[in-house]
Amino acid sequence: MGQGGGGGGTSSPAKIEFVPQDQLELAPKESRVLTVRVTPAGNYPVRFDLVEGATGPADAVLDQSEVQSDANGTAQVTFIAPSKPASFNVRASITSATQIQLGVTVNASGVTSLRVLPSYSGQRPIAQWTATVSAEPGVSCSTLSGNPPPDGKWSATAKFGKTLEISNKVPIGLDLVVTVRAGHFIGGCANLAALSEGAGNQVLVYASDRPLNLAETKLSLSLGASDPHPEFDKLLKASATEAENALLGNAKDDVAALLDEMRDATPLSSREAFSGIRTQNGWDSVLETAFGKTATRRLRDPAQRWLSAGLLTLNAADALIGTVAADGRGASFELQQVGNAPASNAGFADSFAASWSADSSDTLLFGTDLNWLPSRLVTALALAPSRLEYPDATTAAGALALAVDCAQVGSVLSQYGVTPGSTAFASCDQSCTANLCNNAVAAAWAKAQAASGSALATLSITATGAAEVGDDAEATAAVGSWVGELKTVDGSASVSGALTATSAR
Repeated sequence: MGQGGGGGGTSSPAKIEFVPQDQLELAPKESRVLTVRVTPAGNYPVRFDLVEGATGPADAVLDQSEVQSDANGTAQVTFIAPSKPASFNVRASITSATQIQLGVTVNASGVTSLRVLPSYSGQRPIAQWTATVSAEPGVSCSTLSGNPPPDGKWSATAKFGKTLEISNKVPIGLDLVVTVRAGHFIGGCANLAALSEGAGNQVLVYASDRPLNLAETKLSLSLGASDPHPEFDKLLKASATEAENALLGNAKDDVAALLDEMRDATPLSSREAFSGIRTQNGWDSVLETAFGKTATRRLRDPAQRWLSAGLLTLNAADALIGTVAADGRGASFELQQVGNAPASNAGFADSFAASWSADSSDTLLFGTDLNWLPSRLVTALALAPSRLEYPDATTAAGALALAVDCAQVGSVLSQYGVTPGSTAFASCDQSCTANLCNNAVAAAWAKAQAASGSALATLSITATGAAEVGDDAEATAAVGSWVGELKTVDGSASVSGALTATSAR
C-alpha cells in the first residue's frame, strides 16, 4: 500500500511520528499546524482523525482527513481546538499497524465570546451598534441610569446589519450586564446569567430611543408665511400706511410738510427769517410748480413704493430667521432677521421667551410670542427697496432725500430767496438750503419710524417639525410647519407656512 521513498523500494514505512512529539496544550478555539514525519522518506497517504478522550474532542476541527506526505515524508494539517476545555488525542496513521497519537489538552481560558443581538423597532437611522459587557458584583440593568446606560468594561462595535460579537473577552462564571447603543441616542440593557466556555453564546437586547436632548439642542429656525394670508397682509399694510401718513406731520400736503420740516431744522435764530421769506416769496407755490404733478405726494409716493415692496419680503420661506436654544426657563428665541432687515433695526427685542418639547416620535413642538413696534418694522423693511432705486444711499431717509431732489429744492428756493440766485434766507445759500432739505426729510422719516408710538404688534407662533437626531440625542434639523396669530391695534389675523431648522452649533 505504502510506497517507499528515497528510491529504496521499501514496501512499508518503518516509523511515523509527530514533530515535535510534545503533548499539545491549547486555549479554546486556538489554531495550530500539526506536522508528522514518515521514515523512510517518501510520498505516503497519511490519515488524521480525532480520538475520543476523557472530555472531547467536542467541536474540535481538522481541516483535512488525509494528506499526501511530500518527498521528505512530511505531512501537515491545521487543527482548531474545541471551544471549551477538553482532553483527547489526534491520531496520524499510514496503516492500522503504523500509527501515532498526540495528546491534546484544552485548558479553560476563563473567557468566552458573546454575540449580541440588538432589537430596535424605532425609526431613527443607525450606522453602527456598540455592545458592552460588565460583570461587577451588585450591578444590574436596574442599577444603571440613563439611556443609553454607561458602557461596560468589554466592548465591540459593528456596522448596522453586521454581526455584533464581543470575542474572547467575556468572563465565564459571573452574572453579566449587557448594553447596546447606537451613538448615544438609542440604548438598551439586558441581564445575563453566567456563561460557560463554548460557542453559541448570544443574548437579545431590546433597545429604545433616548428622548430628544433639548438641553443640548440649538437650532436656527426659518419660518415663512407661505400660505395665503390676506387679512395678515391687510394689517401689515395698515402699519405701512400709518408710517406713510406720518411723513406729513400736521401739513396739508407733501410740499408744506417738507417746508415745515425745513423750518424746524433751521437754527432758532433764523426761523423767523425762514417763515417770512417763505410767505413773502410764495415758496409753497414755487416748489409745487417746480415739482409738477409729483408735488402733492413728493414724499409719500416713493415711501409708499418702498414700504409696499418691503412687506413682500415677509412672504419668503425665510421671512423670520432666529435661533432657539435651552435656557434656565426652558428656551429662548433670538430673532436675527425679519424679511430683508436685521431684527435689531426693526423694533424687536433681543430675545423672546419660548417653549419647546418633543414627543416619542421625535416631533418637535415650539412656541413663542414675538412683539415689535409696527412702524419700526415697515420702515426697516423699506431700506432695501429704497437702495435698489438709489444705490448710493445708505439709509432710507437718504434715498428719500434723493427722490425728493433736495439739490433742486436748494436751487429753487435760492432763486426765490432774499437775494435771488444767491441767498434763500438770512445767510443760508443754495448749499445750506439743500442741506436743510436733507435734514427735513430725515426728520420726516423719523416721524414715519415712530408713527405707531409705543403700541406693540404681537405674533403668537406655534410650530411643529419632524426632527433629525444627533449622536447625543440632540435635534440637529427639523422640517415642519407653523401657525400664528397677529394682533395689532387694528385687529387680528391668522397666518401660517413652512418651517425649516438646522443645527446652530
